[in-house]
Amino acid sequence: MKKEETKRICVGSGDTTFRRDFEKMLSKLQGIISRQKIEEFGIELNTEILQDLIAGGENTGKTVLERLNKDLLDDASLPIIRRQKEQMYNQLLQEFELLKVAVHKLVKDFPYVLPEMYFIGDDGWIHAQEEAFALCDEQGKIYIDKPEQIEVYHQAIKAIDEINKLQEMAAKYYCSALGHRAVIGFEKDTARLYPGALIECHSSGIFVRMFEGKKQ
Repeated sequence: MKKEETKRICVGSGDTTFRRDFEKMLSKLQGIISRQKIEEFGIELNTEILQDLIAGGENTGKTVLERLNKDLLDDASLPIIRRQKEQMYNQLLQEFELLKVAVHKLVKDFPYVLPEMYFIGDDGWIHAQEEAFALCDEQGKIYIDKPEQIEVYHQAIKAIDEINKLQEMAAKYYCSALGHRAVIGFEKDTARLYPGALIECHSSGIFVRMFEGKKQ
């Protein structure tokens, strides 16, 4: 038997700063994964490298290690030169680890944006697909999916529609100071009718006479 799909309703928006925060993060990411910085490790920045660094940097780490081993350790130089190269080797490895940590700290707040959604544009800058921004917008929306929530939601919508209609009627007879609240209200969490205002909701009511009289 096919399982019935759960109904999900968007009932509003809460926090709306996700997109703005994501844009700020991209700007900071550009400062960390700059072309100049990546070239220090003997590799060229491209979309593949960017996405791998955002995913944890495992493949890029292997490439960097191979490149450093080849350029700095596979050498029969004088001992003093070898020591200098070993120091540089260790320093570059440490810097690469720090770079990975810095990238992780930035992107971890946006786990719903997948690594493959980032790319290097023709301008050489870090960008994200529009889907990433749509996902950011989605985070601020408020959804309900429980039957009880949906039942209350539909009842609330009905009540709002009826109150809006009552508001229009109250305004028609110039109960505009309180609007629908002049006709109905709550007392001890129970809705009640206010007859005093209700009996004046007609073309000759006191509010109509007062308002029409002022216009004359």
